Amino acid sequence: MEGVVLPEVEVNTYRKANPLLARVILNKPLVKKEDTEVCHIVLDADAMNYREGQSVGVIPPGVNEKGNPHAVRLYSIASLGSRTPGAEKLSLTVKRVVYQNDKGEVVRGVCSNYLCDLKEGDVVSLTGPAGRKFLLPVDEDIHRPYVFMATGTGIAPFRAFLQRLFRVVKDFREPVFLFMGVRYEDELLYDSEFRSYQKENFHYYTALSRQQKNPDGSRKYIHHVMAEKADELFPLLQNPRTLFYMCGLKGMESGFDYAIKAIAAQKGVDGEELLKSCQSRLESETY
Repeated sequence: MEGVVLPEVEVNTYRKANPLLARVILNKPLVKKEDTEVCHIVLDADAMNYREGQSVGVIPPGVNEKGNPHAVRLYSIASLGSRTPGAEKLSLTVKRVVYQNDKGEVVRGVCSNYLCDLKEGDVVSLTGPAGRKFLLPVDEDIHRPYVFMATGTGIAPFRAFLQRLFRVVKDFREPVFLFMGVRYEDELLYDSEFRSYQKENFHYYTALSRQQKNPDGSRKYIHHVMAEKADELFPLLQNPRTLFYMCGLKGMESGFDYAIKAIAAQKGVDGEELLKSCQSRLESETY
C-alpha cells in the first residue's frame, strides 16, 4: 500500500526447531452443522509478541504419508496484539476440513481436525509470528477510512482490526465498512460481536450466497453487495487515504475488480483509473 507506514513487528521468533508450547484455554464451536464446523480456539501464548493481522503457525503432531513431520500450517490471529492491555489471549478461527476426493475417499485435513479436537489444557506447538504487510497503519496514521472484505474464516484478522479501532484507538471516527460473505446466515462468524458496535461510522453488510439472490436469479456475493452500496462507498473509493483489506477465498480478487468498475459505471467515472487507484491501496491474503 503506497505511502502507508506500518508498525514494525517481530517475525519468526519461534520456529519449527524451537516452537512455543501454548496451552489451550478455550475451544468452542462458532458453527456446528452436519457439513460445517468452525471453532474459536484460545491459546495461552503470551510469550509471543504478535500484532493484529499477523499469523501463527501450528505444527500438527505425527508424520505424513512419507514418514516426515507434518508441515506448519498458518492461521490468521483473531484477537488483539499480545502487548495490548486487556486483550484476549491468542485466538484462532478454524474450520474443520472434511471432503471427498476424486476416488470417493473421505479426506480429513490434518491440522484443522487436530485443532478442532483440542481440549482445554492440551498443548499446541506454535511458530511465528508471521507477516509484515497485512497490518493496520501505525497509531499516528491509523485515523483513516477502511473497507474490509472477508469470506468464511477470512474474517479472523478483521475481528482483531475492529477490536483495535473501536476498543483501543481513542476517538476513532473515520468510516469503516465490513463486507462478510458466507453461504447461510447461521455461518456468520462473530456476527453478534460486530453488531454490538453501535457506531455511526461502522457499516456492516453481509452476502449470503445460498439464501440471497440477485435480480437475475444468480447467487449474491460480496462484490454484488458492494456495488449495491455505491452511494456510500464511492466517496471512500475516491479518497486517497482509504485502505482496503481482503481475506478469504481467491475469487474475491476478481470480485473486487467487478465491484469497483460497477460503482465507477454508476457514477460515470473511468473504471480502469478508479480500479488502479483502489488496487494501490489494497492488501490481500487469499487462498
